[in-house]
Amino acid sequence: MAAQPDPSPAARPVTVILDPRVAYVGFGPDDGDLARMARSVGADDVLDDLADAAEQLDHAYRRAWEAAARRIAPDMDWNVSAPYHQPVGDFALLPMIAQTDRGAPVTVGLLAQVSAAVAVEAETLSAGNTRWAVIDGGRMVGSATVPWTIGSFQDRQVADAASRLAASSELLRSNEYDGIRLGLFEPSGELGADAGQLGYILTDRGMPMFAGVDFRPSPLHAVDSDRTVEALVEFLALREGDTDDEYFSKYTERQRFWIAGSGADRLHELVAELPGDTEYRRLMREEAVDTGGDLVAGLWQVKPLARTDLPTVLLIASNADTAREQYPGYVAAWLEDTGRGIDLDDDLFPVLDAEQHESVGAPSRTVIASVRGQQTLDWAVEHTNHWGLDAVIPVDNLVNRPPLNIPATGVAIVAIRNARAVAHDGAHVDAYNRSRVIALAGSHVEIHPGACVDRRRGSRVVAAVDVRPPRDLTAVCTRQSSRGGLSR
Repeated sequence: MAAQPDPSPAARPVTVILDPRVAYVGFGPDDGDLARMARSVGADDVLDDLADAAEQLDHAYRRAWEAAARRIAPDMDWNVSAPYHQPVGDFALLPMIAQTDRGAPVTVGLLAQVSAAVAVEAETLSAGNTRWAVIDGGRMVGSATVPWTIGSFQDRQVADAASRLAASSELLRSNEYDGIRLGLFEPSGELGADAGQLGYILTDRGMPMFAGVDFRPSPLHAVDSDRTVEALVEFLALREGDTDDEYFSKYTERQRFWIAGSGADRLHELVAELPGDTEYRRLMREEAVDTGGDLVAGLWQVKPLARTDLPTVLLIASNADTAREQYPGYVAAWLEDTGRGIDLDDDLFPVLDAEQHESVGAPSRTVIASVRGQQTLDWAVEHTNHWGLDAVIPVDNLVNRPPLNIPATGVAIVAIRNARAVAHDGAHVDAYNRSRVIALAGSHVEIHPGACVDRRRGSRVVAAVDVRPPRDLTAVCTRQSSRGGLSR
């Protein structure tokens, strides 16, 4: 009986152990950006989906590698296996995708040639999925998919943050413009905000774009004021290039696209629509003045936030800052008229709230601060004539009404019965109701029936066409203001 010859080396089975993780290390289901983000926030449902995808990808890759090996080396009897998938952090990677036992009848070069024929690619699908595709010879031969993308996961995190904030915090105010809704919140302690920080939610047509509790407003403005909303918008509307790149390191994909597109512009338009005092309106006023436009003044209510022993007053101003700046002058006159000994330290006047006031009636009926005596009356006259706005200065609460001092270029209607007025050089006065006017040199007085004028040399007194006078008030207005003598 003849002995059977030994089988040729090529006929012996070749056992190959694969480590598919080596083919997609750094971007696969285990260690890609999506996995790192999900792990950082403990998103167990996403991590479970990624673990399932990793097992599917290993299986698809093993089949593709074996098919490539049989095609490249058909004379070999290939026995290919891949261990049960384990995360890279739990089990070290092999030095190569494929390896054999020592003495196997294949070269390292042949293993590398087969491995080079098979590739793994990751792609984001329009349906909101991430797919890892196994490619052999330019065509997909297997895949693994998860119902997540980096963008969709980030969007879910923002939406979850917005839901938690809205459910557990107090809404301070909300503004809307062109589909954008910006809400400002007083966050609860469970959200981890530091003292002085506010929460915010910004949505665009219902989609949460930004949500957080990391905004710290200026202590100079009320937390629900237009200035605070404006500061929050500047915080959210920064574009790449406006500040250091590190600022945008935690931005989501959607946030980056939104800011780079029309998002920032529409946020600034939201600020332009705010009705009250904002830095934007101040700049617009300054620009109007620089280009020859008129400085628009209005009525502002100024109220001390930390003092209950000082008055709340209505003042004429172009914005909240000028209203605050004029308050100390009024208070100084108020203290003289009332005789109150109140300590005014340096910390008082920065703590003021100034809000634009809706006056009732025509502009000529604008009513400013109540007069308490001669000092507040003089201050009010100068204040009103400085701004050139028709206004009413109430003096009805005074038992002994002080004389009305009408300054140069000032214009006044003296209508209260038995009122007294002094018309200085350049002043123009209409006198009614038994009012007594001293017309100094250079003044012009129109006297109506019942009024009395002490005409001094150089003044001009004329009989006016009789019309119905205003009732029970002293009005002071300006058509040509000197713009002098008042600190702004």
